[in-house]
Amino acid sequence: MKRIMITFAAVALALGAQAQQNGFDNYAGLTVGGGLNTMTYSPANGDQSLGLGFDAGLHYVHFFNEHIGLGFGVHYTYANAYAKYNYNEVTPGLTPAGNPNVTYNLSTNFNNWKERQTVGLLGIPVEIFYRALMSEKWTFIGGMGVQFDLPLHGNYAGADGNYSTSGIFPALGNYHVTDVPEQGFSTYDNTFDAKMDNLGFNVSAIVDLGFRVAMGNRWGFYFGLYGGYGLNNLINEVKNESMLVVNPADPSQIAYNGTFASNEVDKVHMLRAGVKIGIDLGWDDRSTIAERERIAAEKAAAEKAEADRIAAEKAAAERAAREKAAAEKAAQEKAAADRAAAEAAAAKAAAEREAAEKAAAQAAADKAAAEAAATKAAAERLAAEKAARERAERTKAEAVKQIEAINATVYFETAGTKAKFDEKTDAAIHAICEALKADEKLTVTVFGHTDNTGSHEINMKYGMKRAEALREYMVKLGAPKSSIKVVSKGPDEPIADNDTAEGRAKNRRATVELK
Repeated sequence: MKRIMITFAAVALALGAQAQQNGFDNYAGLTVGGGLNTMTYSPANGDQSLGLGFDAGLHYVHFFNEHIGLGFGVHYTYANAYAKYNYNEVTPGLTPAGNPNVTYNLSTNFNNWKERQTVGLLGIPVEIFYRALMSEKWTFIGGMGVQFDLPLHGNYAGADGNYSTSGIFPALGNYHVTDVPEQGFSTYDNTFDAKMDNLGFNVSAIVDLGFRVAMGNRWGFYFGLYGGYGLNNLINEVKNESMLVVNPADPSQIAYNGTFASNEVDKVHMLRAGVKIGIDLGWDDRSTIAERERIAAEKAAAEKAEADRIAAEKAAAERAAREKAAAEKAAQEKAAADRAAAEAAAAKAAAEREAAEKAAAQAAADKAAAEAAATKAAAERLAAEKAARERAERTKAEAVKQIEAINATVYFETAGTKAKFDEKTDAAIHAICEALKADEKLTVTVFGHTDNTGSHEINMKYGMKRAEALREYMVKLGAPKSSIKVVSKGPDEPIADNDTAEGRAKNRRATVELK
């Protein structure tokens, strides 16, 4: 990939050198900028926040004519992004060190675990530029094109939070064992720094908008806005591993993979948006001076041609006046003959007018018949609309009676928000959604419930997530989101015994009640 970047840079330099030979304006200089230099992605179990960064580089722009030019350069981009996690994952079937006859499940709980991702990219931008001279000093310059980026470095760093691990032993009735560091059961602070190893070549669409202020005959100051978005995935190897990987031979050894090197993320795109400033040197070669002298000569020739044209038009006008006088005399003589012809034409026009009036009378009769047909059609349409409204009211009333009798209860998997639908429950949800679509005045409340496993605060959050998950499902079916209220009951309203697996499964549910 580095060979490709070097080859592309050499080709760009060759094009720039060839462009300079054509003898128009050239600019070379330095720009620095900063703003929203970050990466965008969607973690499976967390939330992403954007970061700030900077961009610095050298550039060369050649304008082939007054407006259009080609530019390229070498840039360094420094970008940041953040991910925050609050979730629990379980690694099953582990064996404690020194006790191969016992198996347990490793439970890992991320608590406000915040990770910072930092990358540095070496880029070669190639852009087509447009410029417009606004005054003697001010010039608008806008460009768009692509930038080819090669990752130079990337790393993960801890920003905040911690994670805790515990062992769940089925032989002990799923008892949680904590604070045994030699077995990997402990609480770990977010203090780490690890390198990324799966970043790849990136291509971004870029745009620049700004103004150049000429500070002298040879140099100028630039300020403006820049933006860009990655067209391909920055990750060149998608990995299907957990954030934490346990060594089966020694469970106390836990490796942290990071967001980009785990199953949390499979696509990452670069995002750039900010302001930048720069200085540049501008110069013309001798052929440019000759070109401007040629343009000046062409302008003088055009002014002379314009003067000649005006003189020719004046002579043509005088000749036309003389010809007009002669034509008017001939016209008077011809007028008498034309008058006789006009009278004959008037008689013919009268006959044609009489025929036209007859046709107009027929058209009026046709119009009256059409209006009568339209009146009849309108009456039939009103009757049909009234019948349709009456059918809709009956259908809505029947739907409401049906929904009031529906027991819409949806169950969820352990520690998750994935619903389990059977045929009866799914049909009930569809019926409720159809009623909500038929009448926006109808409202329902979705109550989210959990078992009593874990803290009350976490269960209240899971209850709300389950209620929201069912609401999103109903919205996808067409129900208005504004007609669906969500409430978390957490573990406070169980319908079964939480001491048994069957009872806990019944308590992990969401219910829909009609108002």
